[in-house]
Amino acid sequence: MKAFLEGRARKPMAAAGFSDPVFARIADLAHLIAGLSFPANRQPSAEAGMRRAMSALHISDPVKLLHAAEHPGEARDVVLAELTVGESYFFRDSAQLNLLATEVLPGRSATHRPGHHLRLWSAGCASGEEPYTLAILLRELGWPHPARILGTDIALPRLNAARRGRYTRWALRGVAEDRVDRWFQRTGTHYDLDRGIRECVEFRILNLAQDEYPSEGNFDLVLCRNVMIYFDLPTVARIATGLLESLATDGWLVLGASDPPLANLVSCESVMTPFGIAYRRPGQQSAQRARTVDSVTVPVPKKWDSVAAAAPIPRAEAPEWTAPAVESVLVPADRVVDIDSSILFAYEKADYVTAESLLASALAAEGEEDKTVWLWILYIRTIANQGRLHDAGEFCARALEVHPLAPELHYLHATLLSQANWHSDAAIAARRSIYLDRKFVMGHLQLGDALTRLGDSNGARISFENVIALLEKKDGTDTITAADGIPASRLRQIATLRLRNLDSLPR
Repeated sequence: MKAFLEGRARKPMAAAGFSDPVFARIADLAHLIAGLSFPANRQPSAEAGMRRAMSALHISDPVKLLHAAEHPGEARDVVLAELTVGESYFFRDSAQLNLLATEVLPGRSATHRPGHHLRLWSAGCASGEEPYTLAILLRELGWPHPARILGTDIALPRLNAARRGRYTRWALRGVAEDRVDRWFQRTGTHYDLDRGIRECVEFRILNLAQDEYPSEGNFDLVLCRNVMIYFDLPTVARIATGLLESLATDGWLVLGASDPPLANLVSCESVMTPFGIAYRRPGQQSAQRARTVDSVTVPVPKKWDSVAAAAPIPRAEAPEWTAPAVESVLVPADRVVDIDSSILFAYEKADYVTAESLLASALAAEGEEDKTVWLWILYIRTIANQGRLHDAGEFCARALEVHPLAPELHYLHATLLSQANWHSDAAIAARRSIYLDRKFVMGHLQLGDALTRLGDSNGARISFENVIALLEKKDGTDTITAADGIPASRLRQIATLRLRNLDSLPR
């Protein structure tokens, strides 16, 4: 431990965002122990977490909390649990989970050999919702071979809750009633998970920033979703390397939409799937890559004959990625009036603090399932315009969970990635927007900019030519979706100038 701490020595965290410098020292300790990072915008929420830990431990002095957390034990566990969000729910971002049905299981079915176990790992599993979801999916898909599912987390209290398998309705939000009835027993206001599902998952405490990882080179699928957001980039790179090394030769690593992209941090293969970016160990054969780049329609997974003849359960099908009509997901000009005038007034006069507050209230009032794309878009832009790109990225990821088929949200994601200098991932996000709407001008323009930064002059040239072609039939004064009011004539000029700059480069 001493060597580890010495190896991670760094400049102490500035205490400006904390009400007491001792809280900054606790944050430094959390960084040394668990790799957690607390930039200025996260320090108020970090202090709130420390105060919750003090309350839970019946400690009134931050100095006593610091001393207690310096040693392994309950106090440290509580502090680490409060400094990270342990809230999850069953079948979260279910589109990503379709990778299990369309890639992992078909690959393992074709190469299965006696005695081999399918191995799945949920890293940062919180209270167990994610690994238990994997177990339920295997049952519903009728997977006939042995499987081992591991759930790990840094917080012992969460793992204890996971082993109990008792949840509130909030952890089951969005889950179909027939699914709840089959896999859970209602007890008052709680839902007890089926014992057979609980027995499918093994839970262990594991510190991703410090401990040795389990079973190097053996996992078919590793999920580590919305965990990397708590680490600085050097820690992300180290953890990602360990996770990739834990994969089987043709295994898959899936991160959350809000996690930093890995392409520029570690040696890996980034694979674009209809469900988002997935990662593989470097050097995979092209035949092993995801079967998704030539089509925007998700293949229907096969159904394996179960050894035990279980009654078939209706399975939530993956959404078909056919390009929707623009009006179905993007706000046409005549719908601007649907946004409260006070929001538009604040936004247009650059009073982004007021606009953010009004938009947050509007989104909360709409309800989780009814939040509209255009409110999310304005909210994300408002946050980004205040220079809070990390926060904007997090909210963009949350919006994409609700509206995965909205081209402009993927375009916004691309612009945020580009501003963070993650140009390869920005190109992938821009391509997503184009997959959803081939005539999405701003998606083509953003893709051209990203490819230019990557040195792909030919690809960038094609993108800018697409922009000009799409704008040919537009009136010069026409407004273009997602262009922030820039008329078609000006966008044509921009694309033309980009082409001229490219033409000055050697082909």
